[in-house]
Amino acid sequence: MKLLLITDIHGNVENLEKILERETYDAILCAGDLSDIKEYENYEENLERVLEAFNKKGKLTKAVPGNMDPEEICVRQLMEHRLNMHKKIASFEEFEAVGFGGGITPFDTAFEPKGSEIKNAISVLYDRMTTDKRIAVIHQPPKNTDLDIVDGEHVGSQEVRELFEEKQFDLVVTGHIHEGRGIDTIKDTSIVNPGPVMDGYYAIADVAEGIEVELKQL
Repeated sequence: MKLLLITDIHGNVENLEKILERETYDAILCAGDLSDIKEYENYEENLERVLEAFNKKGKLTKAVPGNMDPEEICVRQLMEHRLNMHKKIASFEEFEAVGFGGGITPFDTAFEPKGSEIKNAISVLYDRMTTDKRIAVIHQPPKNTDLDIVDGEHVGSQEVRELFEEKQFDLVVTGHIHEGRGIDTIKDTSIVNPGPVMDGYYAIADVAEGIEVELKQL
């Protein structure tokens, strides 16, 4: 099974549609910042265009909001399109996935949950998962990885790191830090930031007995 992994669209429907048309895949996981409340005067209208681009492909797609997506508004529209994975377990053919959106910044953005809230919610969901292969989609990256560095400082969440030290996932898809594109590990968990769609970045994951991830760009 091939997964298209994306994050940080920030309302760039043009790049999103190019990526969706370019690759062959079975399902899509999106780690947030679908639109951008500070960039678009009509946030909901732009978000609708993003979600319609997913629906046109007809592939099973699940997403969480990012910090630039107001939680209530974004989740409502995701639910209307049957794309929501925020605080939920989503079942796929070969695995289950859990999701949590939002991320901390110094800028007082739209959706900034505490790391403890993310950790507690995902821990509860993890204990309800029934498949052997488990994936998490979390906008906020864990602290002290190659994926959370801004201006030489690690800005990820310590609580999210603790989550992956305590719970064994096969793959974690994150985003939020545009400079943090790459792949890292915590214990035996692979963590990938595909890079921002707004800059033409994404990743493909091949899910078989293991999971292999390839970073790609337009």
